[in-house]
Order: sequence, then C-alpha cells, then structure tokens
Amino acid sequence: MTLQQLRCLCEVVDRDYSVSRAAAALHTSQPAVSKLVKQLEQQMGAELFVRARGRIAGLTEIGRDVHELARRMLRDAAALNDLAAERARETSGVLRIGTTHLHARYALLDVITAFTRAYPDVHLDLTQGNPDEIMAWVAAGTVQLGVSTLPETVPPSVLTLPAYVIERCIITPLKHPLLKAKRLTLREIAKYPLITYDRVFNSGSVVFGAFEKQGLQPRVAMKATDANVIKAYVAAGLGISVFQKMAHEPAEDRRLAVLDPGALFPASQAFISLRRGQYLRGYAYDFIARVAPKWSRAAVDRELKAS
Repeated sequence: MTLQQLRCLCEVVDRDYSVSRAAAALHTSQPAVSKLVKQLEQQMGAELFVRARGRIAGLTEIGRDVHELARRMLRDAAALNDLAAERARETSGVLRIGTTHLHARYALLDVITAFTRAYPDVHLDLTQGNPDEIMAWVAAGTVQLGVSTLPETVPPSVLTLPAYVIERCIITPLKHPLLKAKRLTLREIAKYPLITYDRVFNSGSVVFGAFEKQGLQPRVAMKATDANVIKAYVAAGLGISVFQKMAHEPAEDRRLAVLDPGALFPASQAFISLRRGQYLRGYAYDFIARVAPKWSRAAVDRELKAS
C-alpha cells in the first residue's frame, strides 16, 4: 500500500464520502481516486466502504480500523517530513497558534514580540477562537499549539501543559456605589448590572458558577467576547464586570476603578495544548518555553513520552 492510497481513503471520509470532492482536494481526477481506493481494498482483502447504489455511504467495520491507522501513518509521515525540514531549516518555517483574543492581546503580546525578533524567518499564524474551537484545531492538527483555558472535554490525542495563572479583579465606573461597600460579597456585587463573558469562555463559566453556588442570579446587562469591549461598556456606566486582572491597564483604563474580590471568584489556569505524536521544530519548543519557562524542551519531551 502507498501513502497516496491512504490519503485518498482519509480524504474521501473527510469530504463526507464524496469521491468528486476528495479528487478536487487532492488535485486529481475522480477515476484516479476510485482506482487508488479499490487497490487499497484489494490489498486489504476486504471492502473498506459501505456502498449503496454505486455511492459510498460510510465505512465498514474493518474500514474504520484502517482509517484510524491510515490517519496515524499520515501523521507519522508528516512528522518525518518535519524532521527533515528541521535539519535543513532550524530557524525558519510557520508556527500556527490557536488562542483567544484575551491571551493574544495581553498574555502573549510581549512573548510574540520577543519571539519574532529572535526568529525573523518564522511566520506566526494566530487564529482566534473559544477554548472548544482551539482544542478541536489542536486535535485536528490545524494549529501546532493552543494557548487558552481548557474546555470541559479534552481529546485523548491532546497533551495539556499548565502555563500561567489568570487572576481576577472587579472593574466599575469611577465613583460607583460598589466602591463604598464596607464588605465585598457576592450578594452585594449581584445588586448591579453585570457585563460578562459568555459561558463558552472559562471567564464566563467561573463567574456564573460562583454566583450559582450561593443561589444568586446576577442581572446580566451584556455578554461579550472581547476584553476591550467589556472595559468600554463598563467605563460608559452600563454595568460592572468580574474581569481578568492581566487585561487591566492602569495607564489606559483611567475611567475605570478596580476592586480586589479576594477569594470570591477562583483564579483560572491557562494551558499550552499540543497534539500527541506531532513533531515540534526547535522554534516551537522555544515559543513554549517563552510562554511558560518551566517547560523546557526536555520537560516537554518527558511529558510527551510519559503520555
């Protein structure tokens, strides 16, 4: 069997069992794809696809096993290509990172600035999304690294490394009544309109969860996905927000007052996520270490081997 046969098999599955779309993606003809798939079935001695009225409708039981192994073999082949490229180009290439707006703007800005100076020939490709999307991109190999909090479910194919802690504060308009509260409590905070993240983001789920544990339901004035939008609406007097401390910039946010909520809202943990089995180039290891210094190349490799 050949890698091209395996690519055809996987591409047909990825294109909802459409041979014509698989052929277009592979820049070849439909008969060529059908021929390669048929050759693979002959070599395996079994039909890999369920066919109905001459069309492919799904995978057979053995087809599912072959498809899983084909995916693994193609990933390994890509890793070998990366290894060869690494030897030829240790300081050039593309590093694709999935992250949220918050981390891209505040936690990673200085890291990326220093990284691009150290590796001027590495092209950084940042894709923004929510934690569920980022985890799916890492698992699929769309990005090499993810930097975010974790969604509820982490695929077994993804390794997560603790990166840094995300602490919280409360931001209010200047001269807001909450600033005069003798004791800051969840009940006191819940008296005022809240501008917050949606639950799909960790910052939203943590805040809502803290109120719910006390049987409180805050009055949500607005949900947003962008820290700068939240700050602007709080400054405009439309509500208060339980906010990530790293996104508060005293020199820029002069229309905001800041309160320390103590232990009312737990801190969160940001993670670096990467797909198990992928080959990381030297500059990818360096990027990881710049985000979280404890994760040296040797430490990352230990975790990959242990898992």
